Amino acid sequence: MSWETPSMCLNFVRNGDCHVTSDKCLLRERGELARNQDRECPLHGGFDVWLMQDDRILVSDLGFPSEEPKQCLALGINEQLATQIAQDKSRKSKTIIQTSQRKCLRCGRSYWYSLHEGAAGHVQIDKGYFCPDCVSTENGESLTDSLGRLGYWCG
Repeated sequence: MSWETPSMCLNFVRNGDCHVTSDKCLLRERGELARNQDRECPLHGGFDVWLMQDDRILVSDLGFPSEEPKQCLALGINEQLATQIAQDKSRKSKTIIQTSQRKCLRCGRSYWYSLHEGAAGHVQIDKGYFCPDCVSTENGESLTDSLGRLGYWCG
């Protein structure tokens, strides 16, 4: 089973109202046909919000988390909306927010894995540890070639 961005809009329309904003759908009647990966709606994006078993909240751009979540709070939304949902839930439940944001080993800047071009599929070691700027400034042999690729195997 693939855990990529869902093919249906999970900011779905109920009787013409957006499930997320409780207001009219931004895409009007087109909203019922809009798919997340088409990114027609400004609410769509590559971020998910999960309530984990230990009650912490995870904002992630990596798809389904490695640990079993307790509840999905949002799928396939933009970063701003994901952050807002996580903060609201955190305030109500008095729990911490964790993210899949990473810190570059070269420059120390925080970045999201999804900022890398072609970030779908297996995590590449260079993209997992270095921000897009540091990966792209590498001359000659790419960091991917010199570090290899990290792959995951399901048994």
